[in-house]
Amino acid sequence: MGLIVLIGPHAVGKMTIGKALEKRIDGKLLFNHQTIDIYANFLGYTKETFRLSDDTRFNLFESFVKTPKTNTTKNIIFTVLADFSSSYDIEFLHKIAAIFLAENQDVFFAALQADMATRLKRNTHEDRLKAKPSKRDLEFSRNELLTSVDKHCLEIDDSKLKELFPEIPTLTINNTKLSAEEVATKVIHHFKLDSR
Repeated sequence: MGLIVLIGPHAVGKMTIGKALEKRIDGKLLFNHQTIDIYANFLGYTKETFRLSDDTRFNLFESFVKTPKTNTTKNIIFTVLADFSSSYDIEFLHKIAAIFLAENQDVFFAALQADMATRLKRNTHEDRLKAKPSKRDLEFSRNELLTSVDKHCLEIDDSKLKELFPEIPTLTINNTKLSAEEVATKVIHHFKLDSR
């Protein structure tokens, strides 16, 4: 039982790769917007929405590690956008990892990267727009994607990732030219998920 976290900037392919992983391992996908949009539908995209979303994730993860006999899956595949210049975001990743590690469960972090042209193209993909209501305003989501590069540190190299999370096995993948299935294969092989 464990937690596989796919970390990366907007439209890098986290959800799509998570779905590919879901087909290959005993795991279920929880993508970032599933918890955010529950609250945003009523409260808008506010600080309170993001706080409630984080609380929901903590509660789910804590319950998951305590109820292995009744869980419907062995692993949670979780996607998240993290700003590595934000102490809150780094602490959030430490907190979710700690929930699993405290119960002697596995945690893996895979950081994804892709060039801007690829991400802009993926930003308009039908599956993304269907799953994430806030991305359907294409002008807004395109601007958010472009301006985030200057405002936040959303990509990280593997040495820095290992430095921040020394207790967690990590992997960094540039998936600009890779399919979701190819990335899923790399994640499975690197973390030996096929043998768990």
